[in-house]
Amino acid sequence: MKTEKHDLAYYMALPYTKLLRPDEDGDIVARIVELPGCSAHGENEAEALKNLQEAQRLWLEDSIEAGDPVPEPEKEAPLPSGKWVQRVPRSLHRHLAKTAKSEGVSLNQLVTSLLSERLSLRAVEETIGHILAGSAPSGGQQCAPHLERAFDSRGPKHRRPTR
Repeated sequence: MKTEKHDLAYYMALPYTKLLRPDEDGDIVARIVELPGCSAHGENEAEALKNLQEAQRLWLEDSIEAGDPVPEPEKEAPLPSGKWVQRVPRSLHRHLAKTAKSEGVSLNQLVTSLLSERLSLRAVEETIGHILAGSAPSGGQQCAPHLERAFDSRGPKHRRPTR
């Protein structure tokens, strides 16, 4: 976090990270990650973002007037080249090459697709895990037991008991 002091216009122009999510009433909650407590609501995304801009202005004005340090967004690291060398067992290489050939794609296309699919699946599994471990879906409903069994990839001994 940088502590160099700037004026309001400087901070308002920075690319802060804004997150939007629906609340339990169906409204949209918007917040700025780098500014603790800076959030706003709206009936839709546009209204929430408009209200968030005003909340941001007030948050920044208050911090500047109080002489408090104002956090700045982290600078994004440049994207990696997208190229690396990966050693795999010959049998896996052969299997991947045969699969790519049978699907009519290059080995690079196949491996990229497989990696993307697996990362997407991991994200879904983590989201479902958080839902099952903690908070119930909105409205107090419980997840259906068959979903708990279907999405637990760790095997039967790790599955939560059905209700």
